[in-house]
Amino acid sequence: MSKTKLTKNQTRICLICTTIIFIIIIFADYFSRNVSQTMTKQKGIFIPIIMYHSISRDESMQNDYVISPITLEKDIVYLKQKGYTPIFVQEIIDYVHIDTPLPEKPIVLTFDDGFSDNLEYLLPLLEKYDFKATVSVVGSYTEISDNSKINPYLKSEEITKLYESCHVEIANHSYDMHSTGGVRNGCSIISGESYEEYRNTLLTDLDKTQKYLMENCKILPTVFTYPYGFVCEPSMRIVKSAGFKASLGVEEKPNFITKDPDCLYNLNRYNRPSGIETEDFFEKVLDF
Repeated sequence: MSKTKLTKNQTRICLICTTIIFIIIIFADYFSRNVSQTMTKQKGIFIPIIMYHSISRDESMQNDYVISPITLEKDIVYLKQKGYTPIFVQEIIDYVHIDTPLPEKPIVLTFDDGFSDNLEYLLPLLEKYDFKATVSVVGSYTEISDNSKINPYLKSEEITKLYESCHVEIANHSYDMHSTGGVRNGCSIISGESYEEYRNTLLTDLDKTQKYLMENCKILPTVFTYPYGFVCEPSMRIVKSAGFKASLGVEEKPNFITKDPDCLYNLNRYNRPSGIETEDFFEKVLDF
């Protein structure tokens, strides 16, 4: 009898302990979530930025920088279902400088290099789902396209069409510094180059794209996108002095936007490669 009674008591104690542990776990999880949210607010507004490049139906072309239209549409649908609101980089600038409100779950989709397939595949999807994107164009690529019949990059009239859709903002991606392996990598400073020489070279390049876009598209970008993400301290100073209110880098990290204008420069972006399911990609990007 005593053994049976003891076993029942032990069972009751185990159940009570299990219940207490379960309650502690729930409260600990609730507390940690609230602490995390508080810390996030203190850091700033979380804004993930995704970096796309080219879009192609040809599977043999798809790689780390080329995705299919189907993948892009899945990404957009996923973000829409999760309650994310696409915004322009300009809207982040306006939040920092003039306190314009941002949506609850903002996200930025960027497309580098100004491929003509952005008009063919991207714009219809942006219009279909009422999304926005930032397209960064290389000035020399556009000028070459304007003077050739066949070219993989956007012509000025196509850039204008994207911009006038109100679903696309245009960023400056340099005029002729989108290259690596030569004397200069991207728009980085060359070893032994004086600051004044570098400043003149970079400002001339940036201004050339600004003027070309203004003259041919009536667009004056406020955002600069670093070619290949090559950033140096002098370039950051020069980009600011050229009048750009924000710049895009390539480090795969989250952004926390504060009221400090410096947080707008060299914004982090996650490259979107082919071959990864939408859910798997965004679970990594959106889990901070």
